[in-house]
Amino acid sequence: MSVEPRTIHLVGYASGVAASDSGCSQGPIVMQNSSYLFELKDKGANLQWDAMIKPNTSPLSPLNAVIQESKELAAAVSTIVKNKQFFTVIGGDHSSAIGTWSGAYSQVHQRGAMGLIWIDAHMDSHTPETSETGNIHGMPLACLLGYGHAALTSILTDEPKLKPEHVCLIGIRSYEAGEEALLKKLNVRVFYMEEVNRRGLKEVMKEALEIVNKGTVCYGITIDLDSIDPVDAPGTGVAEPDGLSANELCAVLPLIANDSRLIGAEIVEFDPHFDHDKKTEKLVSDLLAAMTFR
Repeated sequence: MSVEPRTIHLVGYASGVAASDSGCSQGPIVMQNSSYLFELKDKGANLQWDAMIKPNTSPLSPLNAVIQESKELAAAVSTIVKNKQFFTVIGGDHSSAIGTWSGAYSQVHQRGAMGLIWIDAHMDSHTPETSETGNIHGMPLACLLGYGHAALTSILTDEPKLKPEHVCLIGIRSYEAGEEALLKKLNVRVFYMEEVNRRGLKEVMKEALEIVNKGTVCYGITIDLDSIDPVDAPGTGVAEPDGLSANELCAVLPLIANDSRLIGAEIVEFDPHFDHDKKTEKLVSDLLAAMTFR
C-alpha cells in the first residue's frame, strides 16, 4: 500500500551575511522559482512556502544581522513545529542552523531533548576565540551547544539547544584545530570522510540514527551541500574535494523518511553563481524528494 507523501513546509533563509561570499543568499530565491520543485509538485509532493527570511535593508554588522535573522527564522520554525508540521529550511549560509534548531527546540524541550545529524564537509564549531576569519557560518553548531556569542546561544531560550551526546557529524574533511578540540572535549561523535568511505554511508547513517534517537524525543537533520563532492554539487561557496556521493546520500535519506521522530530538515549553502547546468539546483530538489516520498 502506498503512503501519502508528507507535506513539507518550506522556509527560505535568503542570507549569506555570515559567510565570506554572500552568493548563497540567492539560493532560496532560485529554489522558490525552480522548475524542479514545480516538477516535484506535479508528481504529488506537498510543498508549501511559509516564509522567506531576508536581511534587513538597513546596514547592520554581520553579528547583529545574524541575531536578527536567527530570531525571525526561529519564530517561523517554532510556529510550524507548534502546529505539528514538518519543515525544511532552505539556506542561505549555515548560520541558519542557529535559528532553525533554536526554533524547533523551543517547542519540544519541555518534553525532552532533541538530536541532530549534521552532514557537512566542515565542523562549523568555532567560537569567536578560535575562528581565524570571524565568519559566523563557521560557528552555528558551537552556538547550539552553548558556546559562542551570548546573543546567538540564547535565541528564544537561554539554555543550549543540543547536548553533545545527541549530536553527530557526517562527512567531515576540512576543519581547524580549535573547533576539533571543542568537539573532542565534548565527546561529540564525528564520522570523518575516511570512515564514511571505509564503512559506507548507509552503515554510518544507521549508527547516526542510534545516536540522535538515544535519550531524545525527536531529531533533525541539516545538510550542507559542501558535504557532497563538488563533481555532484558544484553550486556551493566552500567546495571541498572528495566528498559524499549525491546518489548515495539521496539513497540513504529514505531510511528516515518514514520516521515520525524526524521533526524537520535543513539544506544550506546553495550558491547558484557556482552552479553548472543547474546540477546543484536539481540536487536540492532530489534531496527534498528523498525526504518526501516514503
